[in-house]
Amino acid sequence: MVSDSAMTADGLSTGLFVLGQTEALRLAEQEKLAVFLIVRDKDGYRTAMSSEFAKLLR
Repeated sequence: MVSDSAMTADGLSTGLFVLGQTEALRLAEQEKLAVFLIVRDKDGYRTAMSSEFAKLLR
């Protein structure tokens, strides 16, 4: 979670964590949030990011 405010980023990242990957990314896209997720599954770890986060990598 990238935000101009550390408090906002902290609060949103906690909420997004509780939602899980699918809903977190859906909300991130809807609200245009810059989000990068590291998700653990049965095969190890994988990553996912919102389109707003991808823009930061350009």
